Amino acid sequence: MNDDSPAAVEGWWLHLRRLECAAIYFLAPLAMASLVATGTISARNAPNAFLALFLIALVLTAVTPGFSLRRMLLSNPVADWKAMLAFFVLTAAVTVGLTYWLVPSRLFAMPRYSPDLWQRILLYYPILSVLPQGIIYRTLFFERYRVLFPSNAMAIAVHALAFGLGHLFFLNWVAVALTVVGGAAFGWAYLERRSFWFANLLHAFAGWAIFTVGLGTYFYHGAIQASF
Repeated sequence: MNDDSPAAVEGWWLHLRRLECAAIYFLAPLAMASLVATGTISARNAPNAFLALFLIALVLTAVTPGFSLRRMLLSNPVADWKAMLAFFVLTAAVTVGLTYWLVPSRLFAMPRYSPDLWQRILLYYPILSVLPQGIIYRTLFFERYRVLFPSNAMAIAVHALAFGLGHLFFLNWVAVALTVVGGAAFGWAYLERRSFWFANLLHAFAGWAIFTVGLGTYFYHGAIQASF
């Protein structure tokens, strides 16, 4: 006899969401990193996988009950200016310090030696990278899968780990560590300050700092690396 009670229906619904979350944020990036590590595919294929994931995220977000596109688009881009300034200062200090420690020869190398590429990255990175990642890793994750976690803190922590795993295909600890830490800040901005644009602003600044200061060498793939 089928159990069609509200509790049973809700149980199946949550189970399906757990499977979705695990597949998108854990199984897929682990598979991608494994394929790149074994040479089965090239890191140049990452944009194709990213585009597919972005399209999936758009569809799943659109069909998520309670999601409000209007609320997302009208969110305050400077939801906490004190936290924003603190993040900017800390990010600048950490990226300079890490670059000086790990790759001192790369310190401010891109703006010095490849200014045209640097300017293109500053211009297009927020549009082609930050916004899609904002949909995939913040909007979809928190709007659809927040219900799976007992607290905001737990949801932000899992999101940060997922964001780091999403960069595992670069095959270096620096990219993963930085994105886990950054992911925690971006997740906090979205979930605690309820702002899609504030999270994206922090994400964009972090990316600008990474590529400007010299840590971009840990985030290059294919075409970018060939150009620099």
